[in-house]
Amino acid sequence: MTSFLKTLSGLCVVGLAVALVSAQGKVNFSGTWILDKSQSDGSQLMGISEDPEKVRDASMTMVVEQQGSKLRVTRVVKAQGEEKKEIHTYKTDGGETTNTGFRGETVVARAFWEGDKLVIVSTRTMRVLLKDITVESRGVWSLSPDSKTLTIAAQVNSPRGEQRVKAVFDKQ
Repeated sequence: MTSFLKTLSGLCVVGLAVALVSAQGKVNFSGTWILDKSQSDGSQLMGISEDPEKVRDASMTMVVEQQGSKLRVTRVVKAQGEEKKEIHTYKTDGGETTNTGFRGETVVARAFWEGDKLVIVSTRTMRVLLKDITVESRGVWSLSPDSKTLTIAAQVNSPRGEQRVKAVFDKQ
């Protein structure tokens, strides 16, 4: 084999290896997901009280549409006879997006990959009792090997301090 062919062959192998590693790093979260309350920190995630009766009757459904570097997440929370819905779009290449939260607050976010996990860093600004309140969060999305369980582990910083919450969703 000539040195040119050896070099070309080597470059092809390296290129293929890089492509495979890149492909493995980006999973697809598309689907309809139902919150598994037994595995999750439900009341904190859904913004409802700590009352076990209210938490037991609450539910959250999340529909995720992922195409290329665009992610659209529709969250529907049903609690206490009410249904709340929020739709957020993200750019998974790290670009900034602005969305509106459940309570009409502004949510500025960046989404990016860390290996096969998607990280969404956001800042929510809301008006409470004539005062602006800022809540910052860092959510790490991971998919089980069989792609049937989505876990979101989040760190939330608010005027109440730092909290860690976990949401586990089952694919429908």
